Amino acid sequence: MIRRLITIVAAIAALSGSSFAQERENRIKFNEDADFSLRKGAFSAKLLSYIAFGDHYIMNAASGFDNAQKNSIETVVNILELRLHPYETGLIALGIDYDWDCYRLNKSSYWLPDTEKERVSIASIDNSGFKKIKKSNLIVRTLSAPVSFEQSFGKCALRIGAAVEYNFPGITKFKAVDNNGAKVKENRDGARYADKIKTNQITYNAFASLCYGGIGFYVKYNPMKQFVEGYAPQFKSITAGIICGLGM
Repeated sequence: MIRRLITIVAAIAALSGSSFAQERENRIKFNEDADFSLRKGAFSAKLLSYIAFGDHYIMNAASGFDNAQKNSIETVVNILELRLHPYETGLIALGIDYDWDCYRLNKSSYWLPDTEKERVSIASIDNSGFKKIKKSNLIVRTLSAPVSFEQSFGKCALRIGAAVEYNFPGITKFKAVDNNGAKVKENRDGARYADKIKTNQITYNAFASLCYGGIGFYVKYNPMKQFVEGYAPQFKSITAGIICGLGM
């Protein structure tokens, strides 16, 4: 009797172990590159999930910047993304992104820092000693933490979310040709170089993207001003561009 009971218990345990192994096998699918995706109710992590290139549309800008600015661009690179899969075609993601924003001026204007390299204003090429402004950029580097929801429809993927951003101080890049024809490229020792322009360190944005086969478009709304008042022109922005890598 005892032997029979032990045999039954062992058989049930074996069946349970087999069922658990089969369920685990069904939830984990290995790809050729040894990466894996976890299905319903499971977690996954992915490095360099997406990259995006966008163009800032400047809103509510100070008049000097509004008249002098050229197209301003954004590059976004995902560093890490943690994913929760509530069901097979949906995911909730928490990421870490590196953003690089470049605010450019037209060739008749340039960013002029103060002597402490903390504030910038917009100066005209007239009576400046320069014949041609080749480049005058104001750059802000940002680490952001986006939280998003993505829904897939076959090869299409729709993602919406919001992000908290930490902005590093702004820096300027300058390149010109002076009246004598000499090339001028200023870095840390130049009068037109600044690296302490105070940004609003904590900002946020809302975004949405639509992709097909991993490539699509995104739009982002930034309701907060990029810089502390008095350190650079004030403005808000909407960004639109191309994003690559989304879709499960």
